[in-house]
Amino acid sequence: MAREGMQNMELKETLDRNRFLEMLQGWTRAIEQNQDFEVRVNGQSHIIPADAIDRGRLRVEYEIDRGEYEFELTLKWR
Repeated sequence: MAREGMQNMELKETLDRNRFLEMLQGWTRAIEQNQDFEVRVNGQSHIIPADAIDRGRLRVEYEIDRGEYEFELTLKWR
């Protein structure tokens, strides 16, 4: 679980369709029920606090670069 004062880190994982859908559905349920959401990336567990959306900022990005498309959802909070 990430903690205050932890060193900078960045984890990325490629998900298949089913795992991606499972993660989105779990996060959606957590948002709807105002609950923390536990996300696992590369086997490491991290908590997205229930109030992260309220005290953070959401961004949606759509990009086309040399015929490659990217759709990105970003949530940043402190």
